[in-house]
Amino acid sequence: MSTLLFSASVLFFSLNAFSVRATFAAYFLLCALAFLRAPTLMNRQRHLFPVCAYWLISISIAFVLSAFGDFYVNFYVKFMLIQTYIALCYWMFAGGVLTRDTLDTACRMLIYVHAAFFTFQLVYYLGTGTFIDFDSYVREADSEALYATKALTDSLISIRALGLYSEPSFYAMTVVPSAVVLLLSQRRMTLAPAVGFATALLSFSVASMAVCAALCGLHVLIGRGRLRTRIAVVVVALACVPWLYSVYDQRVNQSVDYDAVGSRTLVLTELTERDVVAGAFGGGLFWDERNNVGKTHLRGYQVRDSSFYIYLVFAAGVAGFIVFFGTLVMLFRRKGRRKYLLYLLPILLFKYHVLYGMLWLTILLFVVLADQDAPRRRAVVRPLPNLSGDEPVAHPT
Repeated sequence: MSTLLFSASVLFFSLNAFSVRATFAAYFLLCALAFLRAPTLMNRQRHLFPVCAYWLISISIAFVLSAFGDFYVNFYVKFMLIQTYIALCYWMFAGGVLTRDTLDTACRMLIYVHAAFFTFQLVYYLGTGTFIDFDSYVREADSEALYATKALTDSLISIRALGLYSEPSFYAMTVVPSAVVLLLSQRRMTLAPAVGFATALLSFSVASMAVCAALCGLHVLIGRGRLRTRIAVVVVALACVPWLYSVYDQRVNQSVDYDAVGSRTLVLTELTERDVVAGAFGGGLFWDERNNVGKTHLRGYQVRDSSFYIYLVFAAGVAGFIVFFGTLVMLFRRKGRRKYLLYLLPILLFKYHVLYGMLWLTILLFVVLADQDAPRRRAVVRPLPNLSGDEPVAHPT
């Protein structure tokens, strides 16, 4: 029951950036799980203080970094709710309510459900020529589904499938982290990670191409899988390069849809024109998306599209950037945990932002997996002195 409730909650939470109904369902299911397992949680209260400390520190730092800029209160409340969700999830993992099997099952469900909508949408379009916009059923507000691209006009697959989202990059940002977590957890390529990576690449998102390429190279270099598995990964990657590069070349170099490079470099112009204070502390994390931001009057998507790294420098400044990644380094600083940080960093090339729930859920999954894999203190048998002269009694420590 715990695994089912948590998996369903995570599935709804993956839509939290776009749907109030899905967000409510995610919180309701997690709170129901916490209520049902309250006796266990209350017996493990030693984990409660660090969880509460994390929650208080995160919302305080976010408030300080944003208080002197454009501050939209509704977004700050949303951020507090996201941090509450993440803190409660971690408490349940630390308290033993949720386990390693729960984490694996939640990731598999997330991939399979999203991939099912993605695949049905793609196959139905190829068979009938009609695009089913699942995103319109998820969102409460209208949004344009960005499935058409001139880069695929003469291709066998003539659209970019979106699944439950309005953009292919949003789909990839959801399934790729779960695929990586499963790959690291099971230490081999199983069906669910393969489905996640394959469908992310079939979305023809340029960001997913870059992230998957970086992850592929990293896994070949430091992964612990069999040699033949690494060779297979390299062969598959090389086979995909001509097809994917053709799409990349048309969308990025030739700008067949729009000036992708120019749109993403506008934020760099903004960063160069800032004064020292704005450069150090940023423009705030919770500006009203209905307004332009910065000296060059950027729209919200122009800030986020250049990757989480650039977005964080814009929103939180150099100080916020150092605090965030310094915290990640501290979390994964011990030997045996550093590899998880190496796998996490390429994922942050996606256009996450602080109000995107999958950003914090991804970090949570990596932290929990690192905790689960942390070496435990081994029992050492040490003889106790026996004054009677008989054989010593073994005492495990």
